[in-house]
Amino acid sequence: MQFPVAHDDELLFSILARFVTRHGLNDDKVALEILFGSRNVVPSALIQGHIHALLSKVGHIWPYSANEVIQRHSIIPFFYSFVEPSRIKEVKNNLTHSDKSHAMTSIGVNASTIKWPRYFRYCPECLIEDQKNLAYSYWRRLFQLPGVLICPYHHCYLLNSPFKLTPSRRHELRDASDLINQEKLSLIHVAKDDKLLKLSNEIHQLLKIQTPYVTPLQWTVFYQKRIIALGVVTNQRPDHVKIRGLVLHFWGKRFLEQHGLSLDLENNWLLAFFRKHRRHYSPLHHIVCIMALFPSDSILDAIHNAVLIDASFKKKRLYTNIKATERCSEYRTDWLLVCSQCSVLKDIRATTEGARVYSWLYRFDNTWLQAHLPMPKRNDVGRRIDWANRDFELIRKLIKLINVSYDDLSLPRMTQTWFITNINVTWGVTRHLAKLPLCKSFFIKYTESIDEYQIRRVLAIIINHINLNKPIPKIYEIERIAGLSKKRSRKAVKLIFKLDFEKISCLKLPPKKY
Repeated sequence: MQFPVAHDDELLFSILARFVTRHGLNDDKVALEILFGSRNVVPSALIQGHIHALLSKVGHIWPYSANEVIQRHSIIPFFYSFVEPSRIKEVKNNLTHSDKSHAMTSIGVNASTIKWPRYFRYCPECLIEDQKNLAYSYWRRLFQLPGVLICPYHHCYLLNSPFKLTPSRRHELRDASDLINQEKLSLIHVAKDDKLLKLSNEIHQLLKIQTPYVTPLQWTVFYQKRIIALGVVTNQRPDHVKIRGLVLHFWGKRFLEQHGLSLDLENNWLLAFFRKHRRHYSPLHHIVCIMALFPSDSILDAIHNAVLIDASFKKKRLYTNIKATERCSEYRTDWLLVCSQCSVLKDIRATTEGARVYSWLYRFDNTWLQAHLPMPKRNDVGRRIDWANRDFELIRKLIKLINVSYDDLSLPRMTQTWFITNINVTWGVTRHLAKLPLCKSFFIKYTESIDEYQIRRVLAIIINHINLNKPIPKIYEIERIAGLSKKRSRKAVKLIFKLDFEKISCLKLPPKKY
């Protein structure tokens, strides 16, 4: 009966944290068992799962459906227009009924280049008002989204709390009321027409209003029409240099880098964004482009205009020519002549004659043309790898590592991945292992099996007690320290446990028999 009343725009994580504070529960597992009926639930700051289990406990005093909880107290509505409805439905189902939730992966957060906040963020003035009117505070979901730096209500900058969104204690539920005891808070306000304030308001609209889904093809057509109207095109194609300059001038290099939207020439996401959309982009990508290029529009206007576009994949056009059969031999001869003068397709099509012949063959004799195109130009000049030399370099590092770590019984299991990680190799050794025979032989010889790793863990405990002049623990104590059990222990470890440890002195080495 002490379950708290939920506030507007409050994260479900925050509601649960206030419940724990209200009850004075210091044990995380006890709190989870009361709320969910299980101690194994891992709280999630932004997208909390196990909703069905929660409502089975508190549904009699919190008359919300699972869909209403997700809609009002999670960040899922932020993605409605940018993720397929079928995937959104699957995510909601998993959050409601599944024991394990992969929502952050399913909606593309983990794979995105967008940088999300690491700490809970809050507005100082909201905190003061909460303390005055409620005597406590709560975490607002808007403030935890990327791009939101200003409070849309008080027009002041948000502050980072000392509490991480993914705390070191996996089962911890941190209450926002712990912020009240902090020192005097600093307030930095912005003007009403500030672009960061407008950005916060745009994101806030996506949370409040349920917007329709827009397909990648609809976004493609929408942006093509808008940049043509804006005039940033060259020969009916996007002028990527001008677009990059406009976005960079509006937002600044620092802001874009802070949010994972860097426009370096080597990694310019705008190139793909203003071509055909072959994948979904995050809401922040769209808002950043719309505000910089089309300032008179809002993200809601863009969504409503894009969803009305009747976009479908164009079928390949069929060309007909009565004299095509007669003139094939003539154009084939011309094509072979042009190819003998230029070895690169791009150079051929850059000439008037090459473009003319290529265009005719593409329309009326495409099968023959595809079979007689020049060889593609290699772009890996200067990047070929000497695999034999690379093999020697890696094997030297691996041998040094094994010499240093071979006698350390406390190390984790020495798998192939462990070796590769500890020699600080950033590229895929595993993928190219067939080209590295020395490394392959090393891994076969030195990587540990599960049996070997269990033996090492058990022997490390025994040797540690001998070195400290302590009696060797009982078998059940060794299993507990090593994290083993009768079911998990392999045959080799069970043979060790059959030894008579009482005959082994803790003050001298054991006899040869043992």
